[in-house]
Amino acid sequence: MLRDQIGRLLPDNLKTAIYDTYRLTNRVRNRLTMRDGVVSLHGVRLRADPDLIGEEVVERILVGDYEGREARMVSMFLEPSDRVIELGAGIGFIGLLCASRLAPGQVQSFEANPMMEEIIRGNYALNDGPLPELTIGLLSEEPGEAVFYIPELFWAASTTPIPDAKTVRTPRISLNEKIRELGSTFLIMDIEGGEIDIIEALEPGSVRKIAMELHPEVTGEDAIAGMTRRLTEMGFTRRWTSNAGQHAYFEAL
Repeated sequence: MLRDQIGRLLPDNLKTAIYDTYRLTNRVRNRLTMRDGVVSLHGVRLRADPDLIGEEVVERILVGDYEGREARMVSMFLEPSDRVIELGAGIGFIGLLCASRLAPGQVQSFEANPMMEEIIRGNYALNDGPLPELTIGLLSEEPGEAVFYIPELFWAASTTPIPDAKTVRTPRISLNEKIRELGSTFLIMDIEGGEIDIIEALEPGSVRKIAMELHPEVTGEDAIAGMTRRLTEMGFTRRWTSNAGQHAYFEAL
């Protein structure tokens, strides 16, 4: 938190210079230490193969800022007693980061895009110690089946229709039933605008921690404001927001 306060006080040109130096240093170090296309990010080993995950994601891994805000929230707020439920596993990074800090069986990751399963499990196989439990499916208010839209940039996949995207069908899994079954305390999600529907469906008194990426370009600011009001009514307080305003952590105290 002190880091954020200092960052807000620094002139923009100084912040840019510091950030550029950080990224350059990481890129050089990771290029030098990469073995067989595998890079370590916050202690998590990931395959940085542009043919699998695209040049942009590989570059963000190399410079050290891939899912950097999510990693910060894990570092600041994850406790040994937490049981994590992750929505939107991506390439497996955040689930692996959480699992590396917890006892076996305390991280359950869900990914709606079945085309990502091989990539995720491949990254799991690169890492020792506790691993997340992975389920392919979309958590929602009711079970069933959903259409999932997958554009060329896979990380922008969504249940919201996307022009020229591939479509796949994926299982719907009851969010609240799964939280009760797993005893989850910490909900982490990056689901391209689906966070609005998840919070609307979430039962009060279930999880007590929520970390999320916000997607105002998809949902609009009014929807985010409405979601925040609902969380406040459920007893949550916003304890941290990234300087850019697109990542937030809420906790029920």
